[in-house]
Amino acid sequence: MKPLIALVGRPNVGKSTLFNRILRQRSAIIDSTPGVTRDRHISEGEWQGKQFLLMDTGGYNSEGDIISKAMLEQTLMAIRDADIILFVTDVRAGLSYVDLELGRLLQQNFQHKQLFFAVNKVESPQLTIDAESFISTGFTKPYFISAKDGTGVADMLDDILESLPEVEDIPKKEDDAINLAVVGRPNVGKSSFVNALLGSNRLIVSNIPGTTRDAIDSRFTRKQQEFNLIDTAGLRKRTKIDAGVEYYSSLRTEKAIERCDVALVLLDAEPGIEKQDLKIINMAIERKKGALLLINKWDLIEKDSKTSKIYEDNLRSSMGNLSYVPVLFVSALTKKNLYRAIDTAQEISRNRIRKISTSALNRFLEEALAQNHPSTKSGKELKIKYMTQIESHWPVFAFFCNNPELVQTNFRKFLEKQLREKFSLEGVPISLRFFQK
Repeated sequence: MKPLIALVGRPNVGKSTLFNRILRQRSAIIDSTPGVTRDRHISEGEWQGKQFLLMDTGGYNSEGDIISKAMLEQTLMAIRDADIILFVTDVRAGLSYVDLELGRLLQQNFQHKQLFFAVNKVESPQLTIDAESFISTGFTKPYFISAKDGTGVADMLDDILESLPEVEDIPKKEDDAINLAVVGRPNVGKSSFVNALLGSNRLIVSNIPGTTRDAIDSRFTRKQQEFNLIDTAGLRKRTKIDAGVEYYSSLRTEKAIERCDVALVLLDAEPGIEKQDLKIINMAIERKKGALLLINKWDLIEKDSKTSKIYEDNLRSSMGNLSYVPVLFVSALTKKNLYRAIDTAQEISRNRIRKISTSALNRFLEEALAQNHPSTKSGKELKIKYMTQIESHWPVFAFFCNNPELVQTNFRKFLEKQLREKFSLEGVPISLRFFQK
């Protein structure tokens, strides 16, 4: 098990900059606005051959609004989870009451953990002198560093990792976890959905749109299958995205879709489907990912025995050519259909990598042609000799015929529909390619 190092401190002391410096990548969003990092954000790191997990946290703040209180709870949970705690302060801002409060909290309640103390933004001789006053926190060995330019970070990491117990090298197995990106417009309940599945307040939940800004990974196992849940910031129309944090959060959501196997697209049941929801589904399909549409907050809808059918019928009429995407009615609050959603996503993931034998495909082709012989505008006869599946990350089928230009759109749609029904390819994009024999 890799040791977990947690970065804790007040908002805006440079924890996310240090997080990125240690990992040598732009993983956490950086902005001068206090409180940009709100959830616990965990990534794998390596230094001098030693591997570890690094956790960025929302800023510790003992007072404030509902978001600040949630961030405080997340920080305390991070401290409890971590093996090593790196307490970060800001020399330019000076020592504050909150710094001293957090220092006392760590020393009094977490003495059994490895504690390290860093004074950040020490980028000049004068600031080094100023940093000496931080000894009043009670930590006898502060590290004077600059996350921005890297000064002192290497020496600090050497000492932190030197404190780790030696562990035997275990051969790394290929990761067979199914990656599920939880996506949707802001405030549809994505973080509540993830928390309900994990059984803990892993992510901050509030009714304020935009609470989640980074894409956050969480792992869990169901029926011996490991899943990686990627909770993301809500995707809004680009015209409504402010410069800075909102923009980069949107890009991070798109990157989450890029690396997922199946996109779980959450929809708020009350307003129903909107153009932006369809764009999000299309974003997943264009990237050849599986997709599952989850109608969340279904517990808030007044309903009878026909409500769900009428709702789904109206939904599918709005979805057009996306009607092959499965739909489930869920509630993060009551946990209705949550595990059914995960089981369905697993089946979609299997559909996406399914390999169908050439003999089975050609039996299918023979039956399909007997049912609907293709017509052409020119009057020339389209003759399809045989078909096969091409090696790819999603289902791609090759048809060999006398002239690919004779294939009409309605016949393509017919073949796609028949393929989905015959081979259970729900929830995944499929590609049909026609070649001249």
